Amino acid sequence: MQRLIALLRSIAAAVCGYAVIFLGTSLGFKPLGTIVRLDAPLRTHILATLVAVSSGLAGGAMAAWVAGRAPVRHAVAVLVFLALDTAVVLSRPSTQPRWFELLGSATLMLATIGGGVVYDRVMQRRRAASAANQALKRTAASFSD
Repeated sequence: MQRLIALLRSIAAAVCGYAVIFLGTSLGFKPLGTIVRLDAPLRTHILATLVAVSSGLAGGAMAAWVAGRAPVRHAVAVLVFLALDTAVVLSRPSTQPRWFELLGSATLMLATIGGGVVYDRVMQRRRAASAANQALKRTAASFSD
């Protein structure tokens, strides 16, 4: 039963991570004109990059949190959905160069992995701080005896 729950959490982690990215990019790109083109102003490119990076970080962190274990691996699992999304984008006719589309996808993918890495580091620090706090409490208790 525990294996089934772990499997379901892993699937839910990837789906939730992708959902966060989908919502973040949908809401973030809407004010920028939905689709950012190569000839867009520099300000639009900077804002689009911020949207992609923040959405990816949030999606990767969400996947790591939902899974509850192996945070970076679960953030990487979100890339399955992002790869499918990229394949759909590349299969449609576009006036934009392919490298531009791929660069946008790569930015989002790297940020997603980064979200898992950041989540992992934060949790490691919290565990270390908790362990240190417990050690201090034990030490203080031994002196009061």
